[in-house]
Amino acid sequence: MALLPGDDGPYVFESPVPPDAAGKTLLGYLSGRFTYRDGGAWRERIQAGDVSLGGEENRDPERVLAAGESLACVHRDYLEPPVPTDWRIVAMGEDWMAVGKPSGMPVHSTPRIYRQTLVWQVRRLWGEGWTPAHRLDRDTSGLVVFSRGNRLPRWLGRAFSRNAAKKEYLALVLGNLTESVSIDLPISLAGDPRIPLRRQAGRGGKDATTLLVPIGEDPGGRGTWIVASPREGRTHQIRVHCEAGGFPIAGDLLYDGKGGEGYLRRSEGVPDSGLSDRLHLHAWKLRFTDAPPGSLLQEMCCAPPAEWKIPGLHP
Repeated sequence: MALLPGDDGPYVFESPVPPDAAGKTLLGYLSGRFTYRDGGAWRERIQAGDVSLGGEENRDPERVLAAGESLACVHRDYLEPPVPTDWRIVAMGEDWMAVGKPSGMPVHSTPRIYRQTLVWQVRRLWGEGWTPAHRLDRDTSGLVVFSRGNRLPRWLGRAFSRNAAKKEYLALVLGNLTESVSIDLPISLAGDPRIPLRRQAGRGGKDATTLLVPIGEDPGGRGTWIVASPREGRTHQIRVHCEAGGFPIAGDLLYDGKGGEGYLRRSEGVPDSGLSDRLHLHAWKLRFTDAPPGSLLQEMCCAPPAEWKIPGLHP
């Protein structure tokens, strides 16, 4: 599965103007956010009438934006980069579904990917109204829970916000971890202008605790297989804490224990070798501490990739 049938025509991207874009020109905002086209190409698109603001066509590239106003852009000839889309339904009820997401597939749309996202394809195949109850990094594989209606999405939102949804991840970390360790370090943005999305541990920020439990040595000698249990759900929490603890996750170019050198090399087009084929992190199990409503399962499990040889693992 890549693009679904019928998804090869023009696509309309709709989004409110974010607060940090207020005061920018339309051309400046589009060319700065959607960098797969340069300023000249975006000027042509605007002047051709492919962009509207507030529901009305706008052909002025120098139009100043206001925060919150609606922006729509017709993408006529853009080809999305190839994305793994072999997701599957793990379990399903009337108003919920548990989905197994592949590594490399975004949950939500990105500046480059619209129709190869998990949300888009779930809604195209199963109808509008399905909403993911929690986040999962693009490079992380595993369990994502969707729900629809009124009651269940609210219940799930409360469960995740008050840490009543306990998550377990499988990961291969570099090094020899011989005993369980709890990493209790706050997480904040690292402030690295080269990698704005990179986080750091231990210098202010939001409280975060992650328990790392070793399962056994990797049969191929690549490190240690672990179960990681985050108490919260901070962005990149497990990856940040594994790096901070001296055990970065195999294939993690962003949190590689070297300040993200692997990520920078890849962004510059320098080929990598070793374990950087994918991030070895998988959302394995989810358990709700309170009895869920309706037919929602209290415990769910998504098996890891078949090629992973994890010693002594039982679902």
